[in-house]
Amino acid sequence: MDKTQWQTPSDWGQFLMVGIPGPRLDHAARGLVGDLKVGGVILFARNIEAPEQVWELTASLQQEALKAAGRPLLIAVDQEGGPVQRFKAPFTLIPPARELGARGQEAEVEALARQTAQELALVGVNVNLAPVLDVARGPDCPLWERSYGPDPERVAALGTAAIRGYLAGGVLPVAKHFPGLGDTMVDSHLALTPARSQDPARSADLLPFRRAAALGVPAVMTAHLLVPAWDPAQPATVSPVALGAWLRGNLGFEGVVITDDLEMGAIAASLSAPQAGLAALEAGADLLLICTDWQKAGDTAGLLAREAPPARAREAGARLDNLRRRLSQTQVSREEVKEYFRRASPKT
Repeated sequence: MDKTQWQTPSDWGQFLMVGIPGPRLDHAARGLVGDLKVGGVILFARNIEAPEQVWELTASLQQEALKAAGRPLLIAVDQEGGPVQRFKAPFTLIPPARELGARGQEAEVEALARQTAQELALVGVNVNLAPVLDVARGPDCPLWERSYGPDPERVAALGTAAIRGYLAGGVLPVAKHFPGLGDTMVDSHLALTPARSQDPARSADLLPFRRAAALGVPAVMTAHLLVPAWDPAQPATVSPVALGAWLRGNLGFEGVVITDDLEMGAIAASLSAPQAGLAALEAGADLLLICTDWQKAGDTAGLLAREAPPARAREAGARLDNLRRRLSQTQVSREEVKEYFRRASPKT
């Protein structure tokens, strides 16, 4: 691969995971998948009406992607449980991580994750942006309900149980939010916050991620968190120190690095989505997440085509190819989806 292979926005689309407008393959979605050739799509409530409709949407997205780019899409969702689960009944309802952490039963967490993954796979979702591995110190942390709790060992044990369950159920899990938002008091959706821990090694916060990396979790999501002891100027998402020296070097993580949404307040206050995407890719991220304004995806790909180094494209592209090879090849029919959810009842 030389520079001539990385000159157009569609050459760089594979490094983007984007939100789409609605529950069908409309003109905007077709442009993102068919023309820009994005690498992934993330689903939200606006995309979800019923299990059969989601199956039809993901099937049409995959057909468009294969026709345009010759590779399958990564189709993701945030199905953590508690306050963050996009799919409602008749899908399995997952208790908040905080509640599961209080019970502390690894077998329960693993079984729930396996069941969740099986249901996601039925409707064509192949990536779950979970589990949350943040070690939330207390109720003043915005991640409190979404975290297994304040004990790093408990978070590590239950987080790795969830990872095993998702993999067994046929969906790729994503451990988040590196390097841990558990010591924060400000929601990164709103503003950038510095880490409060006085430990420069972040031993408590990194333990769950260290265990997940050792287990072979296929992907890790970054946090828009400023760790002054590592990099006083740049949040982790765009910091070569955080992603290179710590995640790749110290933790030995070899999988795909996915950014959190580049439109969040913590990053958008200082960088546009295209600028943040370029900075994140140069720092070591492989997949750039743009959840809401899908028009920014084209701008981001255009900036990457003009300024991003081809060496990083080769490296990130190889990791994404490896991730796609891990996607389940099992396909079910619309009738099988209809029958499964006809029999399903709300589960907790």
